[in-house]
Amino acid sequence: MARVGRRMAAMPVNWIDHIVVPVASLDEAAAPYEKLGLHLTARARHDGLGTENRAMFVGSGANDFYLEFLAIPDREMARAAAPERTAIYLAALDAGKGAARLMLGTEDIAGLASSVAGADGAPAVQSVAREGGAKIGDVTALEGVANLAASAGAIQYAEGRNGQHERRAAAGYFVHNFPLKRLDHLAVMAPDIEASTAAWRDLLGVPVHGEVRGRGMIIRQMKIGDAIVELLGPESADSPLASRPPGLSSMAAWEVDDIESAVALARERGFSPSDPVDGILPGTRVATIPGAELAGVGMQLLQYV
Repeated sequence: MARVGRRMAAMPVNWIDHIVVPVASLDEAAAPYEKLGLHLTARARHDGLGTENRAMFVGSGANDFYLEFLAIPDREMARAAAPERTAIYLAALDAGKGAARLMLGTEDIAGLASSVAGADGAPAVQSVAREGGAKIGDVTALEGVANLAASAGAIQYAEGRNGQHERRAAAGYFVHNFPLKRLDHLAVMAPDIEASTAAWRDLLGVPVHGEVRGRGMIIRQMKIGDAIVELLGPESADSPLASRPPGLSSMAAWEVDDIESAVALARERGFSPSDPVDGILPGTRVATIPGAELAGVGMQLLQYV
C-alpha cells in the first residue's frame, strides 16, 4: 500500500501523542507507576472495540504526552473492530514486548492519510469513542508506510488541544509526586536509516532536527512539536545495530530538572535506576529505571546541563 517518495505530507504530524503498552492487567501495570509517585487515570472502556485503558499524562499544554496501558478483555470484539491493530497488540502482549505502537497527533487526519496513500489508496480513518458513545477522535493506521520502522498510527481529537489540556488538568491528571517535566524523546530502531529518514520527512512531514554519531550508531533526530523521535541506525556494517530488527524501543526519555534527586527519590521508593552518567546527546546527564520495573517500559531520566 505504501511508498516513500520525495513529497511532503499535506499537513505535518503536529505532536507525539502517546505510546500504547498492551498489558494483561491494567491495575498490575499501573501499580509500579503509582508506587513511583505518578498519577494514572481510572479505567476507561472504548465503545465497541473490546479494549480498556488507563493512562499516565505528563506535560504543560502543547507538549502533553501519555503512556496508554491497554487491556483487551474482549478479544473477539477487538479482532472484529480493528483486526490489524488488535493483532499488533496481542502479539506484543504475548511476547512481553512492552511498548507496541506509537501514536502521533495531527490536525488534519484526512490530509495525512492522503499523503501516505499508495497503490491501494489511503489508509482508512476510523472513529474512536468512549463507553457511552462520546467521540474521542479519528484514527488512521500508518503501518503501511514503507520504511517507517515502527508500528504507528495517527489521531485527530474531537477536542482542541487547549481544551483537552484544561480538562485533563482539572481532573488532576498532571499532578504527580515524581518530577517528570516532559517527554524528551522516544527511539525507533531503523536499520536502513536513510530510507526511514525519507519516510518520516517526505510522507509524514517531520523535519530532521539534528544528528549525533557515536558508540557505533547514528541518531537521526526527527523533531515533532516539543519532542523528538530518534531514528537509531548503524554507523557501519559491524555496528551492533546492524542486525537489530526495526521497531519502536520500549523506552521513554523524560526531562527532569535535577537528575541526582530524581534518582535518589526513585531508589527511596524501591526502584533501581542506574547511576547518572553523561548521555550520548551533548550536554545531557542520564539514568534509567529498567523496563522490568515499570510494566515493560524503560524510563530514562534526562537532565540538560
